[in-house]
Amino acid sequence: MKIENKNKIYIEHLLEVIEKLPLEEKITVKLSKNAYLTRANDPEANIYVLVQGVIISSLVGTDGERINLAYMNSPDIVSLLRGEDEKVVEQPYDIRVDSQIATFYQINRVKFWQIVNNDPLLSQYVRIYYRKTINKNTHQMRQYIGNSKSGQVYSFLYECTKIFGVQNMCTGNILINHRITHQTIGEFCGIRNRSSVTRIMNKLAKADVIEQQLGFIKVKDRAYLEKYAKRI
Repeated sequence: MKIENKNKIYIEHLLEVIEKLPLEEKITVKLSKNAYLTRANDPEANIYVLVQGVIISSLVGTDGERINLAYMNSPDIVSLLRGEDEKVVEQPYDIRVDSQIATFYQINRVKFWQIVNNDPLLSQYVRIYYRKTINKNTHQMRQYIGNSKSGQVYSFLYECTKIFGVQNMCTGNILINHRITHQTIGEFCGIRNRSSVTRIMNKLAKADVIEQQLGFIKVKDRAYLEKYAKRI
């Protein structure tokens, strides 16, 4: 069974379990674009599960610059720290909404771990979740270290074709079907100056690798971007 199909089974089961909980044990949270679900180092007594929308996990460095870590655009656990018996733990990073609306389930942390520990399928998924998170973070660090600024942007755009990509079967072009600002790209790639991102994007457009229109990015030569993602 493909990994994607396995994850889908786990997530569907998780949502089914949550939806069967009494109303007082689950809270539906709806937030608009740029709202923060959690902030790094804030005490938090709940677990959140993304139901619908797009979110970005990020950190703010000691110099005040924001560093984006990852997108999430499909149902999943937003962040999951150990501590089954602890009522409150510190959040590891900021979670910000990047779609017009995002919907979450909020569940008490202790209650959530009781559910997981009594459900073999969810227990298995939690182990996979931790491994998947570690692999994702490691991959991003390798991208950051192993590429130039331009290479980081190229690699980031390639990853976005996998997350948000919609392919035109006639032309082969891939639309990144999510509005991504140059500032957001800079925050993912460790580039402080937004104008530097603009120069890199314009260079790609001039080379006919991408096309930018109304905040969307169309990738016309995915193989060119892939070379930089595969260097790491």
